[in-house]
Amino acid sequence: MSRQEAWRRLIAGEPGDVILTDVGTTAVTGVRAAGAADLFATSGFVGHPVLQTVALGDEARAALGSDLVRTGLLFRRPEIEDDEFVDPLGVRWLWADGSPAPLAHPLESADPASVARHRRPAWPDLLQVAGPIGGDPEDRPIVIADAPSAGLLEMCFALRGNWQFLVDLTEDWRIANALLDWSLETIVTGYERCLAGLPTPPDVVLYGDDYGHQDGMFLSEVDFRTFIRPRLRTLFSHIRRLTSAPIIFHCCGAVSPILRDLADLGVEALNLQGDARGMGLKGVRAVLPSSLILHGYTDLTGIGRAVERDDWRALAILATDLVASLPAIASPVDNLATDQELRLAARGAAFVHALSPSDIHRLRRPGPVGSVIDHAKETATAVSIDVTHDTAPHAMSIPMVALS
Repeated sequence: MSRQEAWRRLIAGEPGDVILTDVGTTAVTGVRAAGAADLFATSGFVGHPVLQTVALGDEARAALGSDLVRTGLLFRRPEIEDDEFVDPLGVRWLWADGSPAPLAHPLESADPASVARHRRPAWPDLLQVAGPIGGDPEDRPIVIADAPSAGLLEMCFALRGNWQFLVDLTEDWRIANALLDWSLETIVTGYERCLAGLPTPPDVVLYGDDYGHQDGMFLSEVDFRTFIRPRLRTLFSHIRRLTSAPIIFHCCGAVSPILRDLADLGVEALNLQGDARGMGLKGVRAVLPSSLILHGYTDLTGIGRAVERDDWRALAILATDLVASLPAIASPVDNLATDQELRLAARGAAFVHALSPSDIHRLRRPGPVGSVIDHAKETATAVSIDVTHDTAPHAMSIPMVALS
């Protein structure tokens, strides 16, 4: 089955006989520049100005075994001095242990009028596009438009400070609404900048925002439904006017209390944190519509790690969960810290690609099937995956257009 046919069946809500993979494409599945210096040196661009995920083109995608390829805004990596940098919103960050942590929030002490006057970010002038890609048009990769910025709550946290904004939600609704409105308008502008500049429409669009941590939610269900959900509806309406492409919604954390709310927003796919409290596959699938796609629910990096460690038990559990989660796209559960993690995700993709339609059908039966696991593991083990050698020479091959 071709990629495009598999994609059409996936969007139609059919479990399908082929599982698509997404590796290294977006702020969710990409590898950070700090942990993949060789890739960044050849690419020269990041897809997210804070997470600093390396922008990789189609040849790199093919080397990683991803069925999806990135399109989206191209950011220059920020100037880092003494491990600190300032993002386009004016937030100062510390780059420590491979991850960004906020140091100073420009609107921490602002009043509503000051929020309204806060400068908008200067969007980059370059846009990554997908193509031209030769070969069978039916087997071309799926084009995913990367999120141009942080999501609503994440942006408010960055501008105001996590704790202060949570206090605002309960004690000063005027400043909370001002911050959310400013963030909504900024995010909409980012999607307009990206999607309106594309020469051809994407196949799918990513939006990401985190509403919880490992053990619970950042804000109450009432606050989510009062402050966040109405603006999400507005945002998705704007995106729908720009493109008819399906939407993948990434949301980390223990968000089981609002799963129905997320599904009711009308998105076609959710990227959720399966190891968070109350987010087990059986319970999540019981709440979500059967046609809604789970993206990255079974960790592709975990599959690759189990292949390299020859951990048959872990592979049996992960492969069985992956098939049980269908309709699904296999991907890492979050962005990757190092090129070693990217290699593991690519190894996991090789394992998934080794599953034939009959293998997937057999894995749907109760209990793992030893011969299926063994064959896929042996196939994935035999694949040569050297991220630096195979991928770095192609990372700079990024088709791009200049935005006026």
